[in-house]
Amino acid sequence: MFKVPKIKENWKIFQKMLEKVVFLGTGAGMPTKERNVASFAVILNDSGDFWLFDCGEGTQHRIGSVGLKLSKLKAVFITHLHGDHLFGLPGLLATRGLQGVERKIDLFGPIGLENYLDSCFDYSGTFIPYPYQIHHIEKEKFYTKRLLWKNGSDSVYCASLNHHIDCFGYSIFEKNIKRNILTDKLVRLGIKPGPVYMKIKEKKQITLEDGRILKTDAFVKESKNIKKICYCSDTLFSENAIKLSEDADLLIHEATFSSNEKIEAEKSFHSTIEDAIKIARCAKVKRLVLTHISPRYHNSEENFHKWKIFKEEATRQYPGIILAEDFLEIKI
Repeated sequence: MFKVPKIKENWKIFQKMLEKVVFLGTGAGMPTKERNVASFAVILNDSGDFWLFDCGEGTQHRIGSVGLKLSKLKAVFITHLHGDHLFGLPGLLATRGLQGVERKIDLFGPIGLENYLDSCFDYSGTFIPYPYQIHHIEKEKFYTKRLLWKNGSDSVYCASLNHHIDCFGYSIFEKNIKRNILTDKLVRLGIKPGPVYMKIKEKKQITLEDGRILKTDAFVKESKNIKKICYCSDTLFSENAIKLSEDADLLIHEATFSSNEKIEAEKSFHSTIEDAIKIARCAKVKRLVLTHISPRYHNSEENFHKWKIFKEEATRQYPGIILAEDFLEIKI
């Protein structure tokens, strides 16, 4: 295993807004013909850079199927150490090395993630030829929502959820400030478009060729563009899920069970459709996506009736709700 100190990334790749979410696995517990286990990618920009959230078995196959490249994978965020969210990670990291990728990757997850990967690599004799950094998330530090990581214009917040084992929800907050030149005002002063406009955009004060000193704030208008995505899985109803997802453009929340199986949901520390909808309404999110759906509801011939009831309950209670499917893409 090979680890090196943190390497500074090129900040310029993060200047474009979050593009879309691509669902790679939307089932719970085990893969089926209809759904793979938990994972989705957040596409960061039109260059194809992306982050991965959870990495169940078979995720690397899904990544290839949707045209993403492991060389463009910048970070992986693991919610908890149950196999349907984790078993695909060692193989994915190994494949990334076999493909000749040399770029560093950041890995986030609960305490125990490093020991798990070390064991996998040690017992299988796997060598990872590129640097990676594991960021341990301690439950005590994230008892409530707090900043986990800041990278360029992106901030990732984290908070503990309510599951059998340590489990964490994530929210991505991106704020881009664009400085727009007020061309008309500059032209009226006799300042014609040219390289000087870039200086006006970047600096607070400049000296013009004719000797005039120009304070640039009066000639630049700032506009803000904010986007927010939240992911909560696996958990019972959680106040932290509300705090993480407040005013989110997109909340991706588990709904392992329909609401008429609430007792089973509580025993297994999972959410029902009703729980997820309650979180979305309390947090006033713009869009709600349900994922991590139990195999008993997968849209197969033998489960068609249960799937129909599950779907009808969700759409009846929350118009506009989205039931995630593998390969579904949602623009942010």
